Amino acid sequence: MRGVTLYIMRQIAWPLLFATFTLTGVIWLTQSLRFIDRIVNNNLAFGDFFYLTILVLPNIVAIILPVAAFCATLYAFNRLAGDAETIVLSAAGFSRLALARPALYISVVIMAVMYVILLYLMPLGARTLRTTQYEFRNDLAGMAILEGVFNTPTSDLTVYVREREPNGDMIGVLVHDNRNPEQPVTMMAEKATLLRTPQGPRLYMVNGNRQQISADRQSLSLLYFDNYSLDLESYARKEGEGWREPSERYLNELFSPNMDDRADQQNYGKLIVEGHRRLVTPLYAPALILIAVASVLGGEFSRRGQGRRLAVGATIAIALQILSLGVTHLAATSFVLIPLMYLTPIVFLVGAALMLREPTMPARVPREA
Repeated sequence: MRGVTLYIMRQIAWPLLFATFTLTGVIWLTQSLRFIDRIVNNNLAFGDFFYLTILVLPNIVAIILPVAAFCATLYAFNRLAGDAETIVLSAAGFSRLALARPALYISVVIMAVMYVILLYLMPLGARTLRTTQYEFRNDLAGMAILEGVFNTPTSDLTVYVREREPNGDMIGVLVHDNRNPEQPVTMMAEKATLLRTPQGPRLYMVNGNRQQISADRQSLSLLYFDNYSLDLESYARKEGEGWREPSERYLNELFSPNMDDRADQQNYGKLIVEGHRRLVTPLYAPALILIAVASVLGGEFSRRGQGRRLAVGATIAIALQILSLGVTHLAATSFVLIPLMYLTPIVFLVGAALMLREPTMPARVPREA
């Protein structure tokens, strides 16, 4: 019994790993494209880009795992049925539920992994991603300044560079400071260099002038300088703690929001539903896995192949996923419907288990002499 269980688990595990890595890789590459602008605008190294994309992986894996588990289970049991191994095991005394037990063991492992991802890794990655993006976005010392183009690293700062030397020095520099629209400042220099200092990023300019228009627009003050250091830290977009999105919160923060915060009050329903969604989502793994098993082993044996059963199983799985989205949306409108979020996977799980019951043999009526 143990050997058969381990054998079936291996038949599921390898396709599961393949499907998970393949689907995750495809979606990960797609999601990573939105960080390309960070590389161009902030002159990020490949290591920084890779770090940003890694932070989105927990959310991707949480979505992929149940789907990959369904596909792997469907493939494994279809292969076992195609090789007549399920028939041999049934003849040896294994019931359908006994054959499904290894798949349920796999589903328990997947559920545990998903709970770790949804309750800890996903919010940790989301809030770290937000912080890291903010730091890169405000790293003005590392910004990419293109020559011959009016660069706008922030909404209040415009930089024009006529030419850039291989060592990074800039020739023919114009800087326009519009933080105070009533008194805009324009600086021009023959040469400039971006520097990182303990006090923050600095733009060090040589041989230039500083022009400032008075508040009444009646006069222009002009200052010539040999050396001028512009503090870029003051141009960085300051950002407080801000309101944390539901994806950035841990479970206790979702179920116990700060009701003194107006944003939390306005989004109270969204936070509560997100907390229940994280508790419910792992339950779809055993439901989908059992649907895959039932679509192959359930019902009467057919010599025409498993194509129709596989199509029915895939249709039911897709319907379950669509239904889960609809139920979550409805629960956000009324808390009374939150129990439906839990009932949906449970009902499909029970239905699939009922399909795996052994068929009852009709009782024979003795013939009259």
